Amino acid sequence: MATLDATLSGSQSNSYVTLENANGIAANQTFADEWDAKSDDEKTVALITATRWMETLSYAGDRCKSSQRLSWPRSGAECDGVTSDCNGIPYAIQETEVILAYQYMKYPNSFPDAGGGGGSAPVGTFIKRQKLDVLEIEYDQFNNAVASSCDTCGDPAIISAFPWLKDLLKCWVKGIGTQQMIRLYRN
Repeated sequence: MATLDATLSGSQSNSYVTLENANGIAANQTFADEWDAKSDDEKTVALITATRWMETLSYAGDRCKSSQRLSWPRSGAECDGVTSDCNGIPYAIQETEVILAYQYMKYPNSFPDAGGGGGSAPVGTFIKRQKLDVLEIEYDQFNNAVASSCDTCGDPAIISAFPWLKDLLKCWVKGIGTQQMIRLYRN
């Protein structure tokens, strides 16, 4: 059985929310009944997994303590008029963890590296050319170092798997979906 540790700024923390708070957040979601039907052990594993994936993101602001295990709480970040401080974790972050945990309980194979995600080509890879005679396939990759038509190729794997996370996390996360462009100036 996994143990959930949601100690604020804790050195052993593995979740942004307690199980009790997660249950309260889930109660206001469309999946409330499905969440309630799951055991505490299933919820705990899902919350820890969701937090682990959320930890792969780069957040605005600064960690409150150098000894804290998780990225939150943070100070100095501002999003939608809310400024983060060391006394708590923004509701949007907590709610996102619960929604992602539910997603994990319902569709665990939809997570990156879970073995259920489509073809074998990595994210950012596309088929450049197919040749029918001799059955040849040529792959190419988007390259964020040069201008390209791909504006999400550099996104973290969890964002690539669940693009709707951008809408939930908004400006708390740095650099999601930003297109890199090279400007050329003529002298």
